[in-house]
Amino acid sequence: MGNGMWKQEARDLVEEPSQSNEKLEDQRPQESSSSIPRHVWANRREEKFDYNKYYIKQRADIAKYGGPHPNIILFGRVGLHCYNLQNGTNLQFLTVHNFDSWITSILSHFISLEAMDPVDNSICEFETHVRYAVENKHCLSTITTGGRIKPKIPEEEDTYFGWNKDLVDDFFKGGMPEWMPEDALTGRDKLQYYEMKDSELEEEKEWLHLYAELALFSKLHAHALESAKPFEMKKIVVRTKANVESKKKVKAENAIFYTSFRTRCGRDCNCIIRRTTDGKRDHFSLEVKCFL
Repeated sequence: MGNGMWKQEARDLVEEPSQSNEKLEDQRPQESSSSIPRHVWANRREEKFDYNKYYIKQRADIAKYGGPHPNIILFGRVGLHCYNLQNGTNLQFLTVHNFDSWITSILSHFISLEAMDPVDNSICEFETHVRYAVENKHCLSTITTGGRIKPKIPEEEDTYFGWNKDLVDDFFKGGMPEWMPEDALTGRDKLQYYEMKDSELEEEKEWLHLYAELALFSKLHAHALESAKPFEMKKIVVRTKANVESKKKVKAENAIFYTSFRTRCGRDCNCIIRRTTDGKRDHFSLEVKCFL
């Protein structure tokens, strides 16, 4: 991950609000009898602000007006996916309950969402912390530094640790790689590569489609993504550093995915997704580079 990524100013985010919370709100619908109230989109940070009342009101308005901004849903799903990957679970996203967003040099979201465990159809509330930045128009990076099922009885305040890029495996550091070589599956490093089978594309389609959606998000506004779905996954080749069993490459915490897919309107897309961890619990990075 390039050092410049986290120094990138928020004004350079692709089709995203600029640096201040005031401008962040200005990107959202203005208040009227038929539009979503502005307090649904941006938290107030005044002194003596009653967060409990705010979140209760926000949750009611999210339900009333049909959901939060698509960005919040997208990054909530990213946080849930990272939790599932690390914990071997398969929690399914249902809806966003609350969120808190702010801009420094990057855009950060604390998101509370509802998820279902398909094992017993139980419902839980899940919390995640996701932030993202754009290094340039072709590379977007998201980092998840928190994810948990919210306990029914409140615990002591969680301690969150920042992402430590120095702990990422050297094999996955630096700028995003170029497209894989033509002889990737037969050449000198062929044991590092694995092409996913059609049955695996179907089995893992939920998070694979999420990766494709995240890649398109680096090019398009989140509102435009719905018209591109569903995707047809054409070919995915996974690269890992270690020579592990083929199927384990797909679930490896550190891996590069070379993905070809087609949108609903028939547009062919290629993208590279680099998934890494710094070894800390709930910490994952997803970097994407999309070629249209």
